[in-house]
Amino acid sequence: MNECRRFDYISDMKTVALLGVVFGHCLLFYVGNPFFPETAGFISKGAMLIITFFDASLISGFVFCSGFLFANSISRKNRTVLQNLANRIKRLLIPYYLYGALWVVPLYTFFNIKCFGRPENANYLTGYKYMLLGCFSDHLWFLWMLFWVASAFILMKPLLTKKLLPLTFVISVGLAFIVQIFLTDFPYFKLSQTAPYFICYFIGICAFHFIERIEKIPTLLLFILTAIFFIGSMFYYKADGVHFALGWLCKLCGILTSFCFFTALERFEAVRKIRTAKLWRYTEEHSMQLFLFNCPFVYLYFRVLYPLIGQYTFLCAIANFIITMLTLYVTVWIQDKIKELVRKNAKK
Repeated sequence: MNECRRFDYISDMKTVALLGVVFGHCLLFYVGNPFFPETAGFISKGAMLIITFFDASLISGFVFCSGFLFANSISRKNRTVLQNLANRIKRLLIPYYLYGALWVVPLYTFFNIKCFGRPENANYLTGYKYMLLGCFSDHLWFLWMLFWVASAFILMKPLLTKKLLPLTFVISVGLAFIVQIFLTDFPYFKLSQTAPYFICYFIGICAFHFIERIEKIPTLLLFILTAIFFIGSMFYYKADGVHFALGWLCKLCGILTSFCFFTALERFEAVRKIRTAKLWRYTEEHSMQLFLFNCPFVYLYFRVLYPLIGQYTFLCAIANFIITMLTLYVTVWIQDKIKELVRKNAKK
């Protein structure tokens, strides 16, 4: 499959995953999440149900899409290992440190936002120290995690052929178990949080190699599979409490729920029309930028909304999401205008 082809349903899956993460952050105040120290005074069962599916499907689904697109890329572009690694540093680590230094640390310190990995009442110097070490990152943890996972598969590039997929699978599972068993308490650069995502990335690569067969699956069957995998994903927290490997299986169910669903939706004309809307195209093109700005706004708007409507879980979460998204669009638009001005001045 060497022809240049755009997989719209993979792009849709990535975009919705990142939007879902923003909405999930708006709900995390109501689930007593230890990684989200600022919380409401009660736990919402409805929020817990949604977060269960989100935790099983959103980030893991994005990693799946990254693996899929990486396999597509290496089938068309003959980049060296160093070129691929340099590309990941440019796309993942440089944004981590730029947004961490210019956005996360200043805002979290100024407003004293509680966050996992940030010592309570930490000053600017302490905040920068922990951010540089990859301990205090909040939503930016995702960039370090994806860098480690993508780098492992870049080094395995010669093995990423259809014939060698069984060997790649064994290595992926092996890496996941090594991290889970030996690096769970390693506090730096989010290496400890990579374990299941090696498998998610591999599943994306595997899906690419068999995509022609997958696309021939009848629409009705895809929706039936969506329902079955969704049920499996909803056991995520219970399964993870029994054994981490069972939790990984639920994450795979979450991935396959989204993949089957978006592959089926691709066949409907109404979905194609939605893609032509300016707002959707803008969101798709800037989804990563929107994500990188999101968490401080979610925290700060919650502080305003909670005293007013915080007892109404979903009203508060939806209001937070809408206001946050509007703010994100404006912020990203301003950022793009600044970049445009800088480029114009650089050419003079």
